Amino acid sequence: MTLLENLPEEVELSLRNYDFTPSLDSAISELPRIAFATDINAKGDFAPEWLVAERGQIMVFAPNGDNKAQVVRAISLDDVREVRAEQKIGNGELVARTYEETVPLVRYSQASSAEANMVARQLNSMAKGETPRAENIDISKNVCDKCGRPLGNDTNVCPACLDRRATLVRLFRFLKPYRLQVAAGIVLIAGSTSADLMPPYIAGRLLNQMIFQTTGKHKASIAKAPQPVVTHPFHVNHSMTIILMWVALLAVSRILSAAFTYGQQRLNPWLGGHIIMDIRMALYTRLSELSLSYYDKRSTGSIMSRLTGDSDNLQDFITGGIPWFVTNMMTLIGIGVILFKLNWQLSLMMLIPAPFIFLLARWFMPRARKRFHVVWHRISKMYGTLGSTLAGMRVMKAFAQENREVDFFRSRNQAVFESSYNANAFRATFWPLLGLLMSVGSYIIWIAGGHDVIFGTMSIGVLMMFVGYLNQFYQPFMSLSQVMDWATRSMTAAERVFEVLDTEPEIVDAEDAIEIPCIEGAVTFDHVTFTYDNARQALDDFTLDVKPGEMIGLVGHSGAGKSTIISLLSRFYEPTNGSILVDGVNIKNIRHEDFRRQIGIVPQEPFLFPGTIKDNIAYARPTASIEEIVRAAKAANCHEFIMKFPDGYDTSVGERGQRLSGGERQRISIARAILHNPRILILDEATASVDTETEKQIQDAINRLIENRTTFAIAHRLSTLRHANRLVVMKDGKMAESGTHDELMELDGVYAGLVKVQSEVNQLRAI
Repeated sequence: MTLLENLPEEVELSLRNYDFTPSLDSAISELPRIAFATDINAKGDFAPEWLVAERGQIMVFAPNGDNKAQVVRAISLDDVREVRAEQKIGNGELVARTYEETVPLVRYSQASSAEANMVARQLNSMAKGETPRAENIDISKNVCDKCGRPLGNDTNVCPACLDRRATLVRLFRFLKPYRLQVAAGIVLIAGSTSADLMPPYIAGRLLNQMIFQTTGKHKASIAKAPQPVVTHPFHVNHSMTIILMWVALLAVSRILSAAFTYGQQRLNPWLGGHIIMDIRMALYTRLSELSLSYYDKRSTGSIMSRLTGDSDNLQDFITGGIPWFVTNMMTLIGIGVILFKLNWQLSLMMLIPAPFIFLLARWFMPRARKRFHVVWHRISKMYGTLGSTLAGMRVMKAFAQENREVDFFRSRNQAVFESSYNANAFRATFWPLLGLLMSVGSYIIWIAGGHDVIFGTMSIGVLMMFVGYLNQFYQPFMSLSQVMDWATRSMTAAERVFEVLDTEPEIVDAEDAIEIPCIEGAVTFDHVTFTYDNARQALDDFTLDVKPGEMIGLVGHSGAGKSTIISLLSRFYEPTNGSILVDGVNIKNIRHEDFRRQIGIVPQEPFLFPGTIKDNIAYARPTASIEEIVRAAKAANCHEFIMKFPDGYDTSVGERGQRLSGGERQRISIARAILHNPRILILDEATASVDTETEKQIQDAINRLIENRTTFAIAHRLSTLRHANRLVVMKDGKMAESGTHDELMELDGVYAGLVKVQSEVNQLRAI
């Protein structure tokens, strides 16, 4: 479904000739037009339809094969009671409910849910005679801006449009702090390359000297023109001095090569390791700064793959790929200079296979890149499956779903294998073809070089130099292709890393942010609207004034908007519309650090970090003394059970606090909030899922915690909110009722219904 500024011509023609029924409400008739298109028709087939709301009418047009579209459905806005976007299996449907019937309007794909919900809200406003409110929502699809290819849900990187040169330049910026080490690495590479180029030249000269020592024939000159051959059939001089000199020089070249290589093997891992360490720290720092909305759209496994798989690819490239590339380029240039100096005609012949090698690599690389991109995408999904399984291990075992999860992971693993095998099988065809092309060069050398040796224009030693350099000359071509493949994977990994580094946090300090070291605690929600996914309003025009020290109880059914209120107050998200004020100042204009320091949260599912009980209580104040920690623990009713552990406050809580019970974790979470000493306190179902005795202990701790603090408390057990100054009843993202317990019971509305249902449930439990 796509919102339209201009309707197709066939729809415009139909509108011009449409017989509009005058609206009973003149305000509705004067409202602006709303128009959009959908890609699914009423039958569920992929075909266009258009919905137009104009002059008090809602009309649905479909193509009829003519120059005008036909009206297939129409309804008057006067008759509309409500328009809803209803989610079906695999698609959705916009329906209009009148006072007599439900009229289906258009269907839409799941990717267009945000637009459908926005149109429903606008039509509802029009039905009331109100001008639709402009909404600032992002309805863009996750596709490449350049080529339009669909992208993965967890990335905006398009491998087909990746600017590898710019990415490589940006990657090199991480080398800046290590300029001296990089310079030393270049010197070592140059020295190693020079030492490796010496043996074939020395071997050729040594062979010529041996021929002269045994036959008495001078070696042919390596100059362009042939030289006369002088023979001494009866006076052959035998001397090992020159032979030993060349052998010693050969040994020196090997020793130098080993020394330079040793230096490279020591320096490259150190340099690459430090660079990857810096990249990982930059990634981790950015991930810690990003807003929760970033993580809502991505799996844990996908994010972990950025820190692990992508970083490992970059490390391999930096420690192996870049030195290999530089070495091969230096080798290629050095051998080229030597061979052209020895015999430029033969050198040119040796280059004959080069264009074919280049064309083969150019044909192969883009196709290989696509296949490897599929591999990386499937590996990311496998990591996601693994992460969710490990996080839900207790649930999996509780429902005996081990076999199901194993089968699901096996399917993910199989998908990785198939894509990896397909990519590597495709790559396997490249190397034999490349080897065949390179072998053509050796045939040329033997034929042309053998001809020159036989006819005396080249010595055997020079021919052996060419043969010796041949493999070294073609090796860079083979290595260059391998490094190009390596670079393709690494540049995609680098771009994925930079994508995270370039993501700007949604929650940032304003340029004119003010410092408020101590707040009073007055909170105002001023016409706040918020949506998580652009599809449904989680909070709709919510307004609330809270005085300092007041306790507000938030009640309502699941999904009513309670958690959204505290998430916005905690500034985990920014309101879509409206504002939140603390002490009369918009929280966007309060320095982030100051605001977070004065707000404390006791979540429904308390999270404890691996470490000791003491570390977890002092998480918000790492410098707190042990006396302060114990005092907070006593106030939270957890000192007694802590001292029952052999290690007391130094007891390890295990992964996510699994060594403690739910009630123990909750009380430690309360102790953490008490030690933090916030001015605004948020309690999110703090007594949920615990037994009656533990609930009493937690409630006693909460009563001490809320003293002289502005408190927002969510609770399904309404009895836990008996100390609240006011109760705010939420329904469908809006405030349905507000008042004290007695006032709301007298009102006999939503709250009274909740109390009645809970009383019946408690009676059943008592039985």
